[in-house]
Amino acid sequence: MSLFTRSLRVRILFNVFLSSSLMMLLLAGVIFVQTTKLTESLVQEELLEQARKIASFIEYDWIGRLQVDLPRRYKEYYTGTSAYHQYAVLTASGDVLFSSDNFMHDQIKGTLSKGGKHYFNFKTEDGRYYAGLKYDYLFEEKIYPVYVIEYEEEFSDFIRELEHNFLRNLLIYGGPLLLIQAICLAWIFRNALKPVLEAAREARKIKFDNLSFRLNEQHIHSELLPLIHGMNISLARLEKGVENQKYFIANAAHELRTPISILKARIASLKDEKEIFMLNEDLRNINRLISQMLDVSRMELAEAGPTSEVNLNEIAQKACQDIGPLFLEARKDLSFEQQAKNLTVYGNEDTLSRALLNLLENALKHTPPETPVKVIVKDKAIIVRDYGKPIPDEHKVKIFEKFEKTPDSLNVSGSGLGLSIVKKAAALHNASIRVESRANGNDFVLDFG
Repeated sequence: MSLFTRSLRVRILFNVFLSSSLMMLLLAGVIFVQTTKLTESLVQEELLEQARKIASFIEYDWIGRLQVDLPRRYKEYYTGTSAYHQYAVLTASGDVLFSSDNFMHDQIKGTLSKGGKHYFNFKTEDGRYYAGLKYDYLFEEKIYPVYVIEYEEEFSDFIRELEHNFLRNLLIYGGPLLLIQAICLAWIFRNALKPVLEAAREARKIKFDNLSFRLNEQHIHSELLPLIHGMNISLARLEKGVENQKYFIANAAHELRTPISILKARIASLKDEKEIFMLNEDLRNINRLISQMLDVSRMELAEAGPTSEVNLNEIAQKACQDIGPLFLEARKDLSFEQQAKNLTVYGNEDTLSRALLNLLENALKHTPPETPVKVIVKDKAIIVRDYGKPIPDEHKVKIFEKFEKTPDSLNVSGSGLGLSIVKKAAALHNASIRVESRANGNDFVLDFG
C-alpha cells in the first residue's frame, strides 16, 4: 500500500490500466449493442422484403374475388404447417383474408392500429424468439395489412451465444491485450522517468560538506528543467552562505586571540591570587571554545584528505603529554598503553591530534573526580577508556552531533562541539568513532580499520 501511494510510476500505470480496462469494457458493450442492432436491422430488411413479395401477389381472380396468387415455391414456404415462417393478409377492419396454417393470431393483437411499417418481437413459452412485421399495402385505394412472422433460430442462437460467452471471451482476448499494454506502458514510463530518477539519485549525493555539487541539467525534460535549475541556484546560494559563515567563524575566532592575550597580561598584574586563578580559569574556557570554533571551521573548509603517513602511537603519546597537567590539576590519573607498536595510518597529524585532545577533554570533564582515564593503541584504533557513568544507547550517536549532550552532562561546562570535531576528523580519514559502554565506564573508539 505504501508503494502504491508513494510511487508516481505505479500510480500512473494503475490509473492507465484501470482506464484501459473500463474503455475495453465500454467498447465491448458498444460492439455488443451495435452487433445486436445490425443483426436486427438485417432481420427487419428480410421481413420487409418478404412482406413486399407477398403484397405483390395480391390481385383479383377471374370472377373478381381478392386473392394472393403465390407461386408454388412461396406456397410451400408459407402455407405449410411449419412454424418457422408465417404470413397473413388482413382487411383494414382486421378480418383475415389469407393466412398460413397455424398462424399466430394472438401475437398480432394490438398491432393493427400501428400504421406504415411496424416491427415487433416476442418469445413463446417454449423459449423461441420470433420477429414480426406489419406492413400496410395500398391496393385499389384500400389498405391491406400484410403480416410476416419468422422464427429467428440463428439470431436467437447468436444472441444467446453473446450473452453466455461475452464475459469469457472478453477475458480470453482482452486479458492478454491489457497485459501487453501494461508491459509497453511500464517500458514507456521507465524511459520517460529515467531522467527524473537519475536526478533523484544525484540529489542524494548532496551533503553539507559537498555543497559545490550540482544536479546535471542535461537530458532533462523541459517540464522539469526549471525545477532542476532552481535547485542548482538554491544550492549555489546555500554554498555561498555556508562559506561566508565558515569564514566568519574562522576570522572571529582568530581576531579574539589578541584581546584575550591582552586580558591575560592584565590579569597577571593583579595581586589577588584567588581572583587571578578564577579569571585564568575563565580565560582557559574561552580559549578552549575559540580553539574548538577554529577546529570546526578548519575541518569544514578542508577539501583535501590525508597527505602523509602518521604514527598513531606518537600522536597518542604527545596528546597525553599535552593534556597531562590538566588531569593532574583535576586529580585524575591519565595512563597510556601501547598494545600495538609503530601503528601507522595515512592521515593528517594535526587533525588527529586535535581529535584525540577533544576526546581526552571530554573524558576529563564528564568523569567523576579521582577516576582514571586510559589511552590504548591497538588494532588500528585509538581507545579512550574512562570510568564514568555508561552512556545510554539512545545517546551514543547523538553525542557526536554539534551542541548535543547527554541529560547527565547538561550542567557540565562546555560548548558541545568537541565530539563533533572528533566525528569530522574521523570522516576526513575514512575512519569511524563510536562508543562502547561497559558496566563501569565507556570506551570511545577511533577506528581506522
